[in-house]
Amino acid sequence: MTIRKADVISAGAAVLVVVGVSLLPSPKDRNPPVPSTFSHQGIRIDQECLSCHGARGIRPLAIPPHPKRQDCLQCHRTTS
Repeated sequence: MTIRKADVISAGAAVLVVVGVSLLPSPKDRNPPVPSTFSHQGIRIDQECLSCHGARGIRPLAIPPHPKRQDCLQCHRTTS
């Protein structure tokens, strides 16, 4: 079995694509962070957000413009 030049070029191109994609920033890196206020320190699960920002909380989210979702930490990045 011989290795052809086309095989080497194809394998090299595949490696370059994989490396290039892995270096791209994730969408979560561009999303807004969890605020760094005292009341937001230590937030690690969505239920902690919803206690204040749920429909019956003291600071409910304005829908729109905020999406009607309840998985806050899927989009908002934590600072620590």
